[in-house]
Amino acid sequence: MAQTGNGRHRADVEVNVLDFELRSRRSIREAEKARLSRAERRSAKKAAKQDAAFFAANQPEATNSVYVIKAERKLRWFARRNVRNTVTMTISAGLFATFSLPAYAFNPDVAAMAQFTTTSAQEVANAGDTQNLTVAAVNTVKFVRGTYQDAKASEIQREATLTNYRTYSGPTAADFLANPLYSGLDPADILKVASKYVGTPYVFGGETPAGFDCSGYVAFVFAQFGIALPHSVHAQNRLGMLVKAEDAQPGDLVVFNDLSHDGIYAGNGNFYHSPRRGDTVKLAPIFTSNVHFVRLANN
Repeated sequence: MAQTGNGRHRADVEVNVLDFELRSRRSIREAEKARLSRAERRSAKKAAKQDAAFFAANQPEATNSVYVIKAERKLRWFARRNVRNTVTMTISAGLFATFSLPAYAFNPDVAAMAQFTTTSAQEVANAGDTQNLTVAAVNTVKFVRGTYQDAKASEIQREATLTNYRTYSGPTAADFLANPLYSGLDPADILKVASKYVGTPYVFGGETPAGFDCSGYVAFVFAQFGIALPHSVHAQNRLGMLVKAEDAQPGDLVVFNDLSHDGIYAGNGNFYHSPRRGDTVKLAPIFTSNVHFVRLANN
């Protein structure tokens, strides 16, 4: 028959249960601390690795036990941002000016023909004779609405010369014949008058200081001495006296043997003449031996 437990046994059991509960709670706390310690160790280890990587990347290089500190890289002058920006703007401005140039450029031939002394549009616009040039251009260049055609400088020059010739209002050969400036054919006076018209443009059929052909030039010069010469090489050749080349003197006529041209002898193998279209009155060497000399006399 089983013995009935006494109070001492029950007390032992109660003590054992309390001890087990205390031990259980302590083990839980210790396990929790262990887990926290492991997490902290992992965090510390990770931080240590990061620090090691940082210091390794920034560690000075050692060469023969001497530490060499890497210098900061310096950009060359042409690689700097401000230099690149300046160069880019300069090139852009140059390209813009180059593309704009044809709209403002002057044709050298036209500028030379028009006797421009500058290629500045502003200076040309401010010049005193700008209005005259504009009027001349309107009178000489024909424009048709909706069409465009290039005009050569020589053609513009010819049209301008013809316009000046048509509008000439100065003295004519007939005026000088009515009131001669000289009473005798002195060679020095003839050359002085002939030289006054050097640079006058050639105009076919011209007989005024606005334009001469060869015989028109000769007739205008001698009209100032009271000598009426026809406007023709053939007729002028018949009005004088033929002289030998060695006896020729300044003021005599130089007539081509084929009667295609004449001028005024200036001595030393030279003569004043109005050569051809596109040229001007000039003093030049007699360029052919196929000539003869004619001496004029007062009537």
